[in-house]
Amino acid sequence: MTFGEICNYFLYALSGFFFGIFASRYSILAAIKLKGNINEQGFFSGLLNSIPQILFLAIAFFIFPVWFITRTQTGGFFYYLVLIYFFNKGYHTYISNR
Repeated sequence: MTFGEICNYFLYALSGFFFGIFASRYSILAAIKLKGNINEQGFFSGLLNSIPQILFLAIAFFIFPVWFITRTQTGGFFYYLVLIYFFNKGYHTYISNR
């Protein structure tokens, strides 16, 4: 393994980390808004009023990772790792503070 390959893997991991941080932050906000709408307006009405949040969650957890993994497996692995860890941690922090 050359120095250039090591640098490439490091940069792929770093990009996955930063994309994961961004996605986890806004996924938490989208999940909180979705839950609030469902609690206030009922299930079906809350879902209809939360279409942007549902789309963001679908993109963050399914569409973008599939596309990202086809470009770089290292970046996709770190993206999912960071997304799931910080989403889980942030959402449980929100729930425990309520």
